[in-house]
Amino acid sequence: MYFGINAGFGDSLTPEIESLTTLGFTEVRQDLQYLTTPEIIHQRLQELTKSRLRPLWIMRPEQLKYATAKNRVELFNEPNISNPRDTVTWPISPETYANLWNTVAIPAVARGVIVFAGSISNLDRRSLAWLQTAWSRMSVKPTHVSIHRYAGSTGGTTKPHKGFANRDEEISALRDIVGNAIIAVTEFGYHNGRRTRWGLPLCAYSPWDVRTLLTEEWAFWSEHRVESAYLYQLNDGPSNKPIDRFGIRNINQQWKPGATAHWNVLI
Repeated sequence: MYFGINAGFGDSLTPEIESLTTLGFTEVRQDLQYLTTPEIIHQRLQELTKSRLRPLWIMRPEQLKYATAKNRVELFNEPNISNPRDTVTWPISPETYANLWNTVAIPAVARGVIVFAGSISNLDRRSLAWLQTAWSRMSVKPTHVSIHRYAGSTGGTTKPHKGFANRDEEISALRDIVGNAIIAVTEFGYHNGRRTRWGLPLCAYSPWDVRTLLTEEWAFWSEHRVESAYLYQLNDGPSNKPIDRFGIRNINQQWKPGATAHWNVLI
């Protein structure tokens, strides 16, 4: 299994190459969906070519024309749920997603681009049903699939989503849909922001709690032999909200304990 990190929303990753490789990350996932200038897109597609970081780019269908052979690309990010940056076209129906796969992604695959399908938001029943519907309508089945997996506010690393007896059953349900396709877990993570249960506040995980959870999570994905797993995410945001506390580096550019959570995981 390869160790990946989510880093960047279209900005240059060149300043991060040395620190991420020193930490032992081998993959980096970058969102290019909202870049509109072809020159900038080409720059992002080229800047990591001589580094030891293998990039995975999130693209919209109209951007796939810029990808070349052996580029690794995800078609959209979490198309099955609402997107605060695009409330007009998101969520994307599974039928629409399958049609875009058939008309845009298949030609890209034919010229050698490695296109990951899915990128569903979680391994819960609703997200898996979305993927199953999309999958059934794809005229050529994807060879690579991406999924996200989050535990929720109190789930830890062992509690399965509703309707599953354990997390192994989640993986089995995924495999029932995608067969032998290569799986990448392109987002997983735990935050040290305030948690809630039944609407009531709970104490936040400490940075060391998060490190323990991340180590257990890395081990889980390694045991299930996914191709790669990408931690969400590199940097904290400016607020104290949970979404801004997933980073392995805080707002003062200091590394948290979770930055090395993968070091003792056997692969």
